[in-house]
Amino acid sequence: MMIYKNPFLIISFLLVLLFSVGFSISNVYAHKEIKVGNYTIEAGWEEEPPLLNLLNKIVVFVFDENDNPVRNAMKDLSTSISYGGVSKGLNLIPSEETAGLYVTDIIASKLGSYTLNLKGGIGTQNINNEIQIEDVEDANKITFPLVSEGSSSLENIGKQITPIMKDLSNQIEETKEQVNSTKELIQKMNEEDKSIKSEIERTNLLSYIATALSASAIILIASRGKVKKLRE
Repeated sequence: MMIYKNPFLIISFLLVLLFSVGFSISNVYAHKEIKVGNYTIEAGWEEEPPLLNLLNKIVVFVFDENDNPVRNAMKDLSTSISYGGVSKGLNLIPSEETAGLYVTDIIASKLGSYTLNLKGGIGTQNINNEIQIEDVEDANKITFPLVSEGSSSLENIGKQITPIMKDLSNQIEETKEQVNSTKELIQKMNEEDKSIKSEIERTNLLSYIATALSASAIILIASRGKVKKLRE
């Protein structure tokens, strides 16, 4: 018997399909929605569930009473996100692909509940509302294999020590090079000093020789003069 000839089987199949799709959407698409005047504002995380210390986006949809996307909705509307009494302003920018959608990057650094705060106005509608978005969860729920805290700490310490040791090694090598350069300079200066001393000694010797020759010449000339006088 063919399925399309059995209405009961067809209806059962459609119900299972709808139930499965609806269940999937309700688990994946957990954005929160509020109505303010003639506007509907829907907000949440782009990636759900949001995970600790992972890059995500805050997304905000704005529709009018006819379900039309509202462009330039953030012109007079300021948004911030708060956690445990601490707030941070958000710069929501229009999506290039989807009208009425506004997004901003964020990394959640704490587990738990986050709240979007909307203040200002859209058109002539004043807005001062909060939207509780989905809780941030621990990434360990979907991480495999898990890294133990001890090994993680050791890895972090290793990552911190490695550049320090590398820098210290570089400094030692630079110091060795400087010491070697200094030794070479001192050796060169000693050699130059010895050369200067040799030149001085040579010069002094030549001076002595010249002086001796000059004296000898004077004595010889004087002697010849005496001999000449005696002959006369």
